[in-house]
Amino acid sequence: MSKKYNHEIGYESLLADFELYKKQTPRGVSLAKKKSGIYLQFKTPNKARSQYNCNCPFTIDGMRDAVGKARLVGEKLASMTSETEFWEWFKKEVQEENQLINDVLTFGETIQKVENDFWSRPSRTKRKRDKSSSSDIASWQRTYGCFYKHLPEYKTVNLTDIQKAINKQTRDTRSYKYAVSAMKKLVRTINRSDILGVLDELNTTQTENAELQTITLEDFLAWKNEALGVTVQLDGRHNLEGRKAWVWTFSMQVVYGLRVGETFAIKNLFESYVTKDGVNIPALNDPSNTSNLIYIGDKTNLGTTVKTGSRIARPSIPPRYPNLIEILDIKNPMLPSNKPTSKNHKNISDFYANTARMRLRNWNAPVTQTHAFRHLANINGIQAGIPQEVRAQSLGHTVQMNESVYKKRQSTQTTIDLLLNSNSNAIDFVTALGEAKKLVTEDELNRDIVARLLSIIYQKDSKVISELL
Repeated sequence: MSKKYNHEIGYESLLADFELYKKQTPRGVSLAKKKSGIYLQFKTPNKARSQYNCNCPFTIDGMRDAVGKARLVGEKLASMTSETEFWEWFKKEVQEENQLINDVLTFGETIQKVENDFWSRPSRTKRKRDKSSSSDIASWQRTYGCFYKHLPEYKTVNLTDIQKAINKQTRDTRSYKYAVSAMKKLVRTINRSDILGVLDELNTTQTENAELQTITLEDFLAWKNEALGVTVQLDGRHNLEGRKAWVWTFSMQVVYGLRVGETFAIKNLFESYVTKDGVNIPALNDPSNTSNLIYIGDKTNLGTTVKTGSRIARPSIPPRYPNLIEILDIKNPMLPSNKPTSKNHKNISDFYANTARMRLRNWNAPVTQTHAFRHLANINGIQAGIPQEVRAQSLGHTVQMNESVYKKRQSTQTTIDLLLNSNSNAIDFVTALGEAKKLVTEDELNRDIVARLLSIIYQKDSKVISELL
């Protein structure tokens, strides 16, 4: 995790954040990424525009600090009377040279500084962190706490104990990478550049990865019928209503590409939802709602936070199953009623994901990774000809994520389906209009229906189209 603020943030999202922070610098000073650090770019009366190290790592923390330093540089340049004096100031205040090393603080005191900083900064979705939130508490624990617990609280910060804590994780794994990142945050907080230099030399490349499971739509439909007792007989001990609710939840993942917990954050299942800017999203169970858009709020029914915050998602229906909404009974919402009994914050934060995995194991599903259904929705969207930008927005991640991680989920059968069963892009509007005119010429009675059809396909006013015809 050497390139992340914490592991909630994918690297591609970090790059997107960097573009936003670059826009916050003053005129004449800009930010530039160089390897794993951030540089300030500016010119002085006697030097051409160049890049200068500002001692900020390429993390969310580093970006915020770099913007602050850029503003200081902008102010100093505007009031500068001596270039020599400017560079002396720059080395001391921006590059932080010759600062005394703080080697008297204990691990406990330093960890408290890191924790205070964590709670003072907004989450990845720019939401103010809440110390009573199970999601935020769990975020602290998995990002820092689970690694810091191996440090001796009352000893002064030292390299040896940091290395021992890091080495409790297996090399080449994600945990090892995250542990190193957490320790770097610790020593940066007290300006222990001597220790940071050693940690920077560690190889945190992750070579051991969990096998990503895949599933085809046919396999999911077959398992659905087994789980609900359609193709196999269930004994009387099974709670059929509970099974229907969880199968509906998994079906929502297949159709909308949701993270499993996001199903429990949908705002318009049974009644319409009005967004902050006044847009009405019809209820999903409304028979007249043919767009079947869903609005995902920023919190679940348990009060846990949604990873990417609020968004609207559209269904991804593959061409071979145009009636998938009906097959999976999507418009008949059936949320599971399960609630956590534990008060442990991590158990609450992970409740939906853990419960879902347990259901998949107990009901002999072809996969136990709920994300396999989310990836299947992405494949469905590709087959339906939905543009990648739209799919990424609907799934709540970036285009880069689709390009990298999600393509790894393609099984051989999925690849064959994409090659043989994907919709091609629609012809352009002008060409379609020309063909439509021929139909109207053949029979004037076709005008209204042709105009309505083109308006639906190309999202244009049917009256305007009718006049063009």
